[in-house]
Amino acid sequence: MPPSAESAPLSPEDLTFWYADQPRQRTTMAMLMLLDCAPEPERLRAAAARAVEAVPRLRQRVVDAPLAIALPRWEDDPTFDLDFHVRRYSLAADTGRASDLDGLFQTIGPIYERPFDRTRPLWELIEIDHPHGSAIFFRLHHAVADGVGGNAILAALTDADRRGPPVAPVPHKAPGGWDEPAFASRLAAAVGDRLAQAAGRGRALAGAAWRTLREPGGVVQAVRAVGDLVDDLRYRSPSPLDVSGRARRLSGIEMDFERLRQTRRVLDGRMIDVLLAAVAGAMGEWHRDRGHRSVRELLTLVPINLRPPEERGLDAGVGNRATGILVRLPIGRRQPLSRFREIRKRVEARKRSASAALAPELAGALAALPRPLYRRLAYASSQQIDLIVTNVPGVPMPRYVAGAEITAAYPFAPVAPRCPISVALYGYRGRLFVGIDADAAAVPDLDPFRVMLAGAFEELVDAALGDQGTRPRPLRRG
Repeated sequence: MPPSAESAPLSPEDLTFWYADQPRQRTTMAMLMLLDCAPEPERLRAAAARAVEAVPRLRQRVVDAPLAIALPRWEDDPTFDLDFHVRRYSLAADTGRASDLDGLFQTIGPIYERPFDRTRPLWELIEIDHPHGSAIFFRLHHAVADGVGGNAILAALTDADRRGPPVAPVPHKAPGGWDEPAFASRLAAAVGDRLAQAAGRGRALAGAAWRTLREPGGVVQAVRAVGDLVDDLRYRSPSPLDVSGRARRLSGIEMDFERLRQTRRVLDGRMIDVLLAAVAGAMGEWHRDRGHRSVRELLTLVPINLRPPEERGLDAGVGNRATGILVRLPIGRRQPLSRFREIRKRVEARKRSASAALAPELAGALAALPRPLYRRLAYASSQQIDLIVTNVPGVPMPRYVAGAEITAAYPFAPVAPRCPISVALYGYRGRLFVGIDADAAAVPDLDPFRVMLAGAFEELVDAALGDQGTRPRPLRRG
């Protein structure tokens, strides 16, 4: 048995996703990994056990304090059962589907949307045997890790070569019994937690107030941050993307990384700027195609990773270490280079804004609110956002799991009520994989948007590289 992980309260960033999770706002992230052959069953199970040992958070559950008097804590699950989290599905052939990949996306959509058992560790690994190959669908509650933190799990689950190190079979054994501590001892521990958390929160708020008053322009910056937040919460686009339901539709596209790197260098921007410009182009076409030409901007949440570069690949740790900025995407601009330049300017301005600088302090302050109030605020704020777009740093080298090579890796990020589309980008082995998660009530047919997004990337690359001898090859569509 792996050593017990340290019990600890959820961080303010982890709480953001734990408290926000509710029937219409599942905060689940996932990755679909295509394989070149079927993984060896016992090696796959051993790889999952190795990941649990290397990343103890994978055997922990979230435990609420009695009477909710303190923050929830990460605790070892005494009933941990590896076979509950590692499963295998087998798909029959379906000649009515456009492609094998389409069939996989349709299969994993309902799996992705279902809630986790909140009394167990918050992850699931599903091996999918389908008529044309094998795949692994790994889904994880966002409270456990952000996209970059997911690389720590990928590192523990996979190997650098096909053979990998020797692994001993993991014996099948009965899970442990549920040993519930006495209420009095739990209450006493929670009171101690509450006092420690209140003291820590007081020190943090006092420190933030002192920095605000000490630094030149600190008060002005705080006022501007509040003004930015109020302005964003008051924004409402006329987009028809304001319907919300529970069903999720997943899709994706694959692109040549080097061509997009060239585009980024030629345009003197970042990969997130390239992604946002393509998404804006596709969303503009999608709205015009449906007769909504008056929609000129969409308020978009863009997560910003706070880890240093050396902690963004396989050496990343779990947990959430990110903030977010809100950018109004100019979807009414049809010219791709003009659209890119305007987006780059807006992104840089938002990164330098007072609201971005004070986001960590704001997350800490919100963690002190009662859960019902926190959830209400999360729901209200999400209704002002039209899109979520994120770029997750990936890994450049091939990885193997249980003797199978991972040939593709499609990431998926959660949507929110009245924010029905999220687009995530992940780099792997010289390719860029874009995962699209959509609320089926707002976007019942995701394929047209997928085609538009692939076309918007092609249009931007073509406009940037032109006839410089680096004209792009056609991009593959999933």
